Amino acid sequence: MFSRRKEKETKRRTKGPIIRSSYVWAVVFAVLITGWMLSGQIDRPDLKESVAIADQTPTDAAETLRVQGIASVAQPYQKDLTIRGRTSSLRTVFVRSETAGRIAALPIEKGVLVKQGDVLCQLEVDARAAQLEEAKALAAQRKLEWQASEKLLKQGHRSKTQNAASKAAYESALAYLKQKEVEMARTEIRAPFDGVFNDRQVEVGDFVQPGQVCGSVVDQDPFLVVAQISEQEVSTLIPGSEGRATLISGETVTGHIRYVSTSADPATRTFRVELEVQNPNGFLRDGVTADLAFPLQMVMAHKISPAVLGLDARGVVGVRTVDENNIVAFAPVDIIADTGNGVWVAGLPDHATIITRGQELVKPGQRVDVVVQTPSAS
Repeated sequence: MFSRRKEKETKRRTKGPIIRSSYVWAVVFAVLITGWMLSGQIDRPDLKESVAIADQTPTDAAETLRVQGIASVAQPYQKDLTIRGRTSSLRTVFVRSETAGRIAALPIEKGVLVKQGDVLCQLEVDARAAQLEEAKALAAQRKLEWQASEKLLKQGHRSKTQNAASKAAYESALAYLKQKEVEMARTEIRAPFDGVFNDRQVEVGDFVQPGQVCGSVVDQDPFLVVAQISEQEVSTLIPGSEGRATLISGETVTGHIRYVSTSADPATRTFRVELEVQNPNGFLRDGVTADLAFPLQMVMAHKISPAVLGLDARGVVGVRTVDENNIVAFAPVDIIADTGNGVWVAGLPDHATIITRGQELVKPGQRVDVVVQTPSAS
């Protein structure tokens, strides 16, 4: 019995130290793992950046931010009134038949330049030629009869009444001859002016009635560029003043204002304006989109980069400037032209320091350290 008690005491003494050593090793491993994880998190760049930003925020708020700007000087600029329009021919005439008949020939193809008087559509003559010859013979006969009556009147063998009747018969024959000549001429449908035979609407063998369209002739020179202008701007345009039009293809033509409507379109409340331009080579075509520009008053403006423009809290377009005390201000501007290599803006003082770099990092009322450059250097 004594031996069993001694054995239990021996096991109790042996188990106690073993349990305590396992706890120690668990704590050691936990400390090592925690230290390794903490060292990995600290090494992460995003956490370092966050810590750095958090540490520097109070300091940066107290420091003066450095920006770059230009000392811009206003220059005279010719402001233009720009509206969207389209090209249009000065005259387009639908040439119609004045007599009935069958189309015998079409001497000119559509799309060909024509001169005034060129035959566009030829009708069959039919009996018109015989009727014309008959009228010529009748007129010749009546002329001889009247001449004989004149001689008899002088000899006293003819009364004045009979002589007047002979003269009237001769004049009636001449009128009949003229009628047949006109009828014959109408078998040839001719171009009313120089232009392009644009649209032929008949073919050989078609029978046409009086008033039926043979085709259309478009006057190519001069040409028009037409647009609709608002009632607020119509008073700025004067007939005879200059203007220019830039086609959608990039070509630019100049001319003068030919017409400004005196009454508005009831549907749109806009006024029609026509710019007349020269088109000697016929390169302008009807219906091409164009931007019209009419010079208005001269204004003082600054030429700046579009990247300098920004918006305030209300969505107003403007630029950030710096005054003589290096205080930032937001100045609204009016964009009056975009030249491709810069924009012209109005609304700034004649001399202004415009922030060109760092403007998105500053706010109105903030003091900055500005490095000013000349516009040529920037």
